[in-house]
Amino acid sequence: MSSPIKTNASIPAKQSEHALAQKSRASALERADADRAQQRRINYARIDVNASKWRYVTSTQ
Repeated sequence: MSSPIKTNASIPAKQSEHALAQKSRASALERADADRAQQRRINYARIDVNASKWRYVTSTQ
């Protein structure tokens, strides 16, 4: 006498959708981090290391 076991096939599909969504979010975060790092390198390259000091424009009134 075997008892009928109900299986819910939608649960694994939802789990895989969730896993795919997590992987895509992680990939997007890694890509954004890499883009920020590249932009930081570009900005750091623009800094004049030989500048003796920052010069601020003073407003004379």
